[in-house]
Amino acid sequence: MTTEQIERGARARTRQAVLDAAAAVWAHDFSASLSAIAERAQVSRSTLHRYFTDRQALVDALLLDSLARLETLDDGGAASAPAMDTLEQYLRAGVEMGDRVIFLFADPNRFAGNPHWSADDGDGEMRALVDRARADGAIDERIPTSWAVSVYYALLYTAAEVSNQDMPRHVAADLAVRSFRRSVEP
Repeated sequence: MTTEQIERGARARTRQAVLDAAAAVWAHDFSASLSAIAERAQVSRSTLHRYFTDRQALVDALLLDSLARLETLDDGGAASAPAMDTLEQYLRAGVEMGDRVIFLFADPNRFAGNPHWSADDGDGEMRALVDRARADGAIDERIPTSWAVSVYYALLYTAAEVSNQDMPRHVAADLAVRSFRRSVEP
């Protein structure tokens, strides 16, 4: 491995550490300073500024990184799996990304006007997945799709919040899955 490759790997790790720190800090306090994020990432403020020139650059990078992570929840086999199993898989993975979920959805106006943000990103796919689960008989046909999707997102957000406070993520994910299944099953 060359010195250049090692440096590129170190830069990528540092960049990721700053993004992870920003998610953790801003999930709880979006007004927190870049200094607080640098401290959480265990880098100097000047190092943070080498990667992100200002607060908006970091917000945009974290927004894009978080959305990309949500988009990769599908392991490639979701199209062939039963839809309810896929919904469960996405819910569990979303809870594992708790800080990112809270960062993205804590304030519906946080990203208003940001060209990287669309409030309905992924909503069409989620509605289709819920409709597929209904067709499979896993969701009561009397429950409107919009209701099931809203309950799903509410449980995801709640599990992310609780797991950041006083509950292990796997327990919060189990409770979210159980609550969703029981709330929509026929």
